[in-house]
Amino acid sequence: MQFAAAAYGWPLFIYRNPFTGLCRIGGDCCRSRTTEYDLVGGDQLNCHFGSILQTTGLQYRDFIHVSFHDRVYELPFLVALDHRKESVVVAVRGTMSLQDILTDLSAESENLDLEIELQDCVAHKGISQAARYVYRRLINDGILSQAFSVAPEYRLVIVGHSLGAGAAALLAIMLRRSYPQVRAYAFSPPRGLLSKSLYEYSQDFIVSLVLGKDVIPRLSVANMEDLKKRILRVICQCNKPKYKILLHGCWYELFGGNPTNLPTELDGGSQGALSQPLLGEQSLLTQQSPSYSFSSDSPLDSCPKYPPLYPPGRIIHLEEEGATGRFGCCSAAQYRARWSHEAAFSKILIGPKMLTDHMPDILMKALASVVADRAACLSCPGQGGSGVDVV
Repeated sequence: MQFAAAAYGWPLFIYRNPFTGLCRIGGDCCRSRTTEYDLVGGDQLNCHFGSILQTTGLQYRDFIHVSFHDRVYELPFLVALDHRKESVVVAVRGTMSLQDILTDLSAESENLDLEIELQDCVAHKGISQAARYVYRRLINDGILSQAFSVAPEYRLVIVGHSLGAGAAALLAIMLRRSYPQVRAYAFSPPRGLLSKSLYEYSQDFIVSLVLGKDVIPRLSVANMEDLKKRILRVICQCNKPKYKILLHGCWYELFGGNPTNLPTELDGGSQGALSQPLLGEQSLLTQQSPSYSFSSDSPLDSCPKYPPLYPPGRIIHLEEEGATGRFGCCSAAQYRARWSHEAAFSKILIGPKMLTDHMPDILMKALASVVADRAACLSCPGQGGSGVDVV
């Protein structure tokens, strides 16, 4: 995860270390030195690379290529030698710019031209385009050849977080024919990424990690359609004043706690039981729009007309145990890791941590907690049949 976080550069490093970050990378920002690696993109003050050194613990000579070039469908990435793990590491940056957001939003599906005997090789268009860009750079520019000329016995490991996780997974699929021992670790990847056949194919060499109720590993076009219908249902069935719900949410964000008394869609409640209905459910659901086809004849849970896409590889779910404060000031959160199935992430879960659980610094703390307590990994050791090393 350190490499996936390092790919974000100095903004994430300063966010994680608000008081000491500038001092720790200040020497590298001001120092003039001859680069021993290929550098592409804007890092005139060397601050990005200073934060990368601090995050990974590597030295200048361990880096083969660092790219900060950022365009739509073109993601920054780095290639380094991890001598401790004897790996050539490719880390792809996640969403951090408007161009990255546009890549995320290119959510239609496209066919992949892969040299493997699989039917229905379909993936998220924006992420597959980004993975193809990194693939061309690695192969056509000879970056991987250069790395393995330095360390021919090392294995290839590809990592990324969020958008970078999806690109890392697709990049591993593209490179597997040339590098059969490739492994990919996708931290908080998007759900709407791979077709069913590619999802099953990726389980032998890709591991995804999901924290808590993180919304991104549950996010797809189909799930957004489902979420919209569920929100309409909750609005129609909720008797509690909306200002109370908003105040509870603000209280949680400021002071923490466990808002268990808030209404959910599982609380039930019929339309007739509403004391002061704002708008009937059928009125809400029958308002048509060009993007969606709602009607009173279609059931609320009807399946949307979108091709199903799945997250990459096998999934490790990190679950928080017990309630903690919003900022962890009262007690340190404890986590347990267990293997999970993609069906567990087939619906978006609404909760106070659905966004914060996606933050890379929170995920790093959760991983550190699990690593510190080996007993917290309940079922991971028993799943070693795929040959994927879980670290």
